[in-house]
Amino acid sequence: MRIALAVTGLVLLLAGCAAETPVAAPAPSADPPSSSAVGSVPVSASASAAPVAKDLTKYLPSDEQLSAARVRIQRRRTPVSPGASLRVVRACGADQPWDSAAQNGAQAVSVTDQMQIGELLAEYRGFSGEQVVSGLRTALDCGNAVVEGRRLAVKSRFSFPGVDDPHLGFCGQFNARVAGCVLVFAHGNRVLALTAAGWLATAEDQQAELKRLAPTFTAAFDQD
Repeated sequence: MRIALAVTGLVLLLAGCAAETPVAAPAPSADPPSSSAVGSVPVSASASAAPVAKDLTKYLPSDEQLSAARVRIQRRRTPVSPGASLRVVRACGADQPWDSAAQNGAQAVSVTDQMQIGELLAEYRGFSGEQVVSGLRTALDCGNAVVEGRRLAVKSRFSFPGVDDPHLGFCGQFNARVAGCVLVFAHGNRVLALTAAGWLATAEDQQAELKRLAPTFTAAFDQD
């Protein structure tokens, strides 16, 4: 009986010691993580984000600047998204080499007492603004252009000696009753086209108004 009790006690003692002994952690594996594990890591939001339109509206005059120049109102002052079709002037109704290089833009409409002035600004990749203006000057020898979606028969050209930026001005007829004038400026890799049109204004009136407002527009456009 004593022997049985002694054996039972020894068994219990050994079992208790075994329970208190910590189990060794498994050795780390030298193998790289599986491809399925790597593929499950989420892609960061910044890596998958779509491109955001660069805001070039800062190169257009503010409402305060235009008000000081006696412009009644400016509306639809918005950036133009990357990838959008940006043709400040479509010479001869055809695409020009620089058209596909326009990467960002901005647009607005200003209204004076006699006319409406469309503002379209484009920033180019691989072309300077001066190259675009020079190319337009040559391309317009064809005698017509598409401006803001309408065909303009070019009748005359003009320049503005008071503006240092490379520029090009021209006037013509949208139809028998409506005239239009365009003044295009270049600065750095940007181009700004101002298009004047209105039932109550002749081409001479529009040309004079564009020249009057040119310093207001170039003050904002020429910022670096």
